Amino acid sequence: MTFRNIVFSAAVVGIIAGSLYGVFQQIQINPIIYAAEAFEVTGSSEQIVLESHDHADGHSHNHEAWAPEQGFERILSTLVANILVAMAFSILLISFMSLHNLKSSKPPINWKTGILWGIGLMLSVFAAPSLLGIHPEIPGTIAKSLEHRQLWWIASATATAGGLLILYYGKKTIKLGGLVLIALPQLVGAPVMDKLDFANSDPAAIAALSKLSSQFIIATSIGMLIFCVLLGALSGFASTRFVRFR
Repeated sequence: MTFRNIVFSAAVVGIIAGSLYGVFQQIQINPIIYAAEAFEVTGSSEQIVLESHDHADGHSHNHEAWAPEQGFERILSTLVANILVAMAFSILLISFMSLHNLKSSKPPINWKTGILWGIGLMLSVFAAPSLLGIHPEIPGTIAKSLEHRQLWWIASATATAGGLLILYYGKKTIKLGGLVLIALPQLVGAPVMDKLDFANSDPAAIAALSKLSSQFIIATSIGMLIFCVLLGALSGFASTRFVRFR
């Protein structure tokens, strides 16, 4: 019963948070992506790796693979992807929150304290690996090896999440270890280019893409903050209201 409640709650939370983020993405983020795609060129260099543009998490954008058609099909596929990602995160959040409410001596989690968990999620999956490391990239950005970026992103996200949990739940004697764990991927350094560069070498295109890149980072940061806070608040509410241990 408890597992079923967690899965059902996560599905509802994922649909709500993923859909609302999808609306924001369609209005604020996708126009930047479409504008950048107008400057894309076909290149043969192996160093040119075109990023995906949903959560800037290092997945590749392979033009030879299947891609949804422009218009409704693309909007729908992006929305479905957002909802699935939101469901996955909400399953983790609701599970941890429910375990916290069952086992921890700390104050129980509700929608208000869930917001703090959402901020923790934001720090783990976006701020630390993306804003401090591999910045969200628009189409046509030249980037390092996809495999190296993916490994570093996963390491940074995992280390940040683990470090935050140690800081909150750990004894005083090991809290310093949490800070070290958070800082370690940043000290190692993200596999990024020395400077922002694009496949399109036209000066006018570079100027336009540089401006779009700055706008993209701001828009994705705001979008991810909204997404994570929504997930945290809704998951906190669901873990208190719908998950019961017997």
